[in-house]
Amino acid sequence: MRFSDKVVLVTGAGRGMGRAIALAFAREGAKVVISARTAKYGEQTLAQIQDSGGQACLVGGDVADREAVRSMVEGGVGHFGALDIVIHCAADTAHGLIIDMPDDTFDHLVRSNIQSLFWLAKDAAPHLSNAQDKGRLIYISSGEANRKYTPTLIPYGSSKAFMNAFARGLAVEFGALNILVNVVEPGLIGTDHMLSALGEELPYRLAERFPIPRLGQSEDIAKAVMFLASNDASYITGTSLLVDGGATMVSMPDVQDILGER
Repeated sequence: MRFSDKVVLVTGAGRGMGRAIALAFAREGAKVVISARTAKYGEQTLAQIQDSGGQACLVGGDVADREAVRSMVEGGVGHFGALDIVIHCAADTAHGLIIDMPDDTFDHLVRSNIQSLFWLAKDAAPHLSNAQDKGRLIYISSGEANRKYTPTLIPYGSSKAFMNAFARGLAVEFGALNILVNVVEPGLIGTDHMLSALGEELPYRLAERFPIPRLGQSEDIAKAVMFLASNDASYITGTSLLVDGGATMVSMPDVQDILGER
């Protein structure tokens, strides 16, 4: 029960890694503020926590919307009276070549993946600075940030590289406010969203080439987040923790070559 009586806001908590993170905090005693763009998914996460005897509330909202971000923070603080930890997991992915990408697609990704970082940090900081020990702000980035290149994911990878740089600078500024700021960079994680995008076979074939030859699971990311949010990481700030089974250290073959091996 490392997080007994702590209040944790998790964005993108309706599915995948966000849900796994929210459930993990609830299991260890945290009061969880669930933010999910799609209400039915957020309600499912809420029900899972409450059915297990945990405490949670649903604040909804789209991180691409300025007022929604403000409402997430205010709603959580209003419900539980405090805010100790923020995990920003929500993000959008824009696939395609730059030359073909509509302006509004890129604009929405910028609001979701870049502007939301600023909004959430600004709104949460006054509350996190009053945390029981040190406040925590943890961003969920990606191995695409700075470490590799995947065709058609230039805007997404670039937005995550911005996130990493933003977090490093923020760690210095927020240190004086009693807040630690860190990043977790997932690799190829077997979420429903990822499997629907890449298919049921390709991700597993890719993972066979990793030093740890398996597809990552949402719980792997949750465990890394829990470490950085815990007292065991009280002297860590401004860092990025890569959780990818070593994927970024190996060259990925052409997708068609992998599928042709069948």
